[in-house]
Amino acid sequence: MIVISISILFDSKLVHVQPIPFRFRIVTWNAGKSEPDCDAFRHIAFPSVSNNIIVDLIVFGFQEATKTVVGSNSFHKTLKNCLQNENYTAIISGYVGSAILKPIWLYIFASDRIGKSQRVNLLKFKEEYILKVYNGNFLGRITGYKGIIASCIQIDKSINMIFVNMHLPAGKGEKEERCRLWYKFLQEYQSNIIKNDYLFAFGDQNWRTLNILSVEAILEAIKKEEYTTIFNHDELTQMRQKNSTESDTQCLKDFFEAPITFPPTYKYVLNSDAYQIEKDEEVRRPSYTDRILISTFSNDLEIIQYSSINDVKLSDHRPVFADMILHQRSKNNEMSKNTSTEKIRTTTNHIKTIVKQHILTFLMTIATMTFVCILIFLVMCQLIIKCQTQKTDMQQTAQINIVGTPSSVES
Repeated sequence: MIVISISILFDSKLVHVQPIPFRFRIVTWNAGKSEPDCDAFRHIAFPSVSNNIIVDLIVFGFQEATKTVVGSNSFHKTLKNCLQNENYTAIISGYVGSAILKPIWLYIFASDRIGKSQRVNLLKFKEEYILKVYNGNFLGRITGYKGIIASCIQIDKSINMIFVNMHLPAGKGEKEERCRLWYKFLQEYQSNIIKNDYLFAFGDQNWRTLNILSVEAILEAIKKEEYTTIFNHDELTQMRQKNSTESDTQCLKDFFEAPITFPPTYKYVLNSDAYQIEKDEEVRRPSYTDRILISTFSNDLEIIQYSSINDVKLSDHRPVFADMILHQRSKNNEMSKNTSTEKIRTTTNHIKTIVKQHILTFLMTIATMTFVCILIFLVMCQLIIKCQTQKTDMQQTAQINIVGTPSSVES
């Protein structure tokens, strides 16, 4: 029975019921037409504040990234080469906006290990792997740099995740324009058959700190690390908290955001930790323009960290990243339950088959051994009988010899 238990435990055909956690990182950064080198890209892809967490997937959303397609220092080429040296390969890369100035790039890099496992599959929006939404009319495709780009992947052939990088219209008081572009994307997206389990909306969303909070109060809150004070006076936060039926107040209303524990990411003086609070005699309040939002939050999606990357100072924006772990399905519970039940049933049936096979083998072995023992017993009996017969014959012969000897002498 010990042999049977060991065989069942290590049998390679058993079905694994528990899914393997999937780790991924989302990074958004308005690069401000900068030309980062490989070292800067490493800081963005593998932030020092991320506690050296190894992820299966890295999603980059860049805004105002230069579209230099030639030369060793090009944004696109440098990023790909740098990540390739770290054993990550681009499975999606594309841009939306101006083909000349400051396009919006979306990249998805998979680790070589996860690529070989085939856990990640790309899904199409109708005929394309990338969905693009431009701001404004046809002219915006040539000269504009505001828009939205999205791509979809499927994890373990069951969970769909949509990654949406955006650069929304700038300027304080322009929340209606920002929401209008978001609604335009939703209209394009919803015309596709593809469903989502999780939609991640990130990028330079250009939400500003409201005027009711002075610049001095903002700087004081930053100094004391009282970021909640600033966040509570954030344009998006205020808009999402309103119970109004106006269309602009519903923009991203149902999306979840992890608690913000970092200073505003805009607007910095280049290569400095100081904020640029004036430009062209206009007051600029430090703001949380760069965000990562999630359409659905559940116990299956664990947010490990949500922070800014303060050691990359090439732009007037600070990069923002979020590390997450997807444990298992939370939506379509019935489907998940049925799938798990089927796996358990398959495992149970397989175990029963193995047990039957081992029991049959065991019984056949016992029967064979019993048959051999019977044969040995019969042979032994035959030998005993034969020995007894030979002994009797010898005794009779001896008696005859003894009786016949005197007769011979007398004669």
